Amino acid sequence: MDRGGARVARLIVPLVLLAGLAIAVGLARESAADLENGVFTSRPDHLRLLVPRGWRSSEQSTYPGLRLWMARSQPQGQIELTSEAFTRELYCSWPVPCRTSHEILPAKYACALRAKLTALRMHVGPTEAGPKENEAAGLPSVWFEYDDGRHFLRQAIAISSDRAFSLVLSAPTSDARATHTRPFEQALRTLQLLTPEEARSEPIDAAPPAPGDAAPTDAGLIDGAVLDGGVVFESAPAPAINPIGPCK
Repeated sequence: MDRGGARVARLIVPLVLLAGLAIAVGLARESAADLENGVFTSRPDHLRLLVPRGWRSSEQSTYPGLRLWMARSQPQGQIELTSEAFTRELYCSWPVPCRTSHEILPAKYACALRAKLTALRMHVGPTEAGPKENEAAGLPSVWFEYDDGRHFLRQAIAISSDRAFSLVLSAPTSDARATHTRPFEQALRTLQLLTPEEARSEPIDAAPPAPGDAAPTDAGLIDGAVLDGGVVFESAPAPAINPIGPCK
């Protein structure tokens, strides 16, 4: 098993527990500067996304790479936005057939993830083109579905010049995943890059909560079983070197 495949096998189960822990910690440290009135903004990633109506949300600043968590209880489901540096190391970890295909970069990354998930004997669907809104915003995307018989997921991938983003929908049943497909697509369509001016602007501090306001809780939600393809998401910015190039 190659280094990337071993990393997937090692992390795919612990991610279930880590995501649940991130929920508990992140909810206590929500940043209104980055998540306000249903609009999530990540200036380090130069990214913005709109939270679907009726979904609870929290910024996950304490879990490396996990930028935003959104959830519904009926039926159970959650959507997570992750970000990682798009580096030469990441690019060269993709299988040669994936790297040398004529597909767009997100499809090449999806090819690599699908190969690893298939090797883990998960049920993996075909790669589909993302919404045209992403392409128009300069952030083309693709998506695919997979499951292990207990967790049913849909993952979208988009890549900028220096970041790789994943939006992952997780549900305990196939029917629940299908029910949440529309809000997932709504969130994906709103994914867009900030302008340089927006990225440089300073966030506005939120007003302190009124006396008696309760902190958000989620004791009744699923355990955060988002099997995000086994990727280790890094929060450090990508180096200046072009990620796309010869691989040893």
